[in-house]
Amino acid sequence: MKRIIVPIDYSSYADSAFLTALKIADKENSTITCVNVVSSGLDWKNLSAEKKKSLPDILDAEAEAKDKLKAYVMDHKLGGVPVEAVVEVGIPHEVIVELANSHKADLIVLGAHGKEHSKEKFLGSNLQKVIRNADCPVLAVKKVMNGNQLRKMAFASMFNEESKPSFVKMKPFIKSFHTSVHFLFVNTPSAFVNSCEAQKKMDLYAKGLEDMVIHKQIYCHQEPEKGIIEFAEKNKIGFIGIASSNRTGKSSYQIGVTDTVLYKTDIPVLSVKFG
Repeated sequence: MKRIIVPIDYSSYADSAFLTALKIADKENSTITCVNVVSSGLDWKNLSAEKKKSLPDILDAEAEAKDKLKAYVMDHKLGGVPVEAVVEVGIPHEVIVELANSHKADLIVLGAHGKEHSKEKFLGSNLQKVIRNADCPVLAVKKVMNGNQLRKMAFASMFNEESKPSFVKMKPFIKSFHTSVHFLFVNTPSAFVNSCEAQKKMDLYAKGLEDMVIHKQIYCHQEPEKGIIEFAEKNKIGFIGIASSNRTGKSSYQIGVTDTVLYKTDIPVLSVKFG
């Protein structure tokens, strides 16, 4: 991995994301781009210099944000990892995805909640929209990940071939840390699959992945989300991987499963958009 994007909103969750990204980048000799977004619905990049001068409040907020982000990076930065500080004006989730695309990012690491988080809120809306739209893997964290967590992953899926490209996108991250992968098929009463058929699906999915350590698990539960979390907690899984889909069907878990897993556990979730 060469480039990691970390959105910074100065929440404790953003701190955890940045410190986690530093650990990953240090191992991979990656460069981190920290981005802070001055929220605005204006198409700021395409405004003329003259038009921008007529909007002093945004210009002042942008200048202040640049100074604040620079100080933040200097205060939190560890070791010799190259860190770039970028401030943009726009809609936060759109800026994050556009920046990841323009930098050809290999990974986005961000906090599962934003600075406006409260117990009554589900997840940060920016996180949900980044998961839905980013082309690269998105790692959502609530706490700083340690080295042990990075070495054990549960990949929850229905294991149809259409979702395999999503898992392949996770592969560089997984291989970087010699992660032991547990393929996890959660069998529920509403979508029950014969165990032999589930095993066959996982075996087919694993073809071409012989360079990885993969264990295959079938776990029965009433609900997929609770089954994923229960399996992960019982087996001391470091992080959970999900190929997230907006489409109806059973090629992968839908976005709602990803959101719910993130909301109900402190275990980090690595998500890749499917389809």
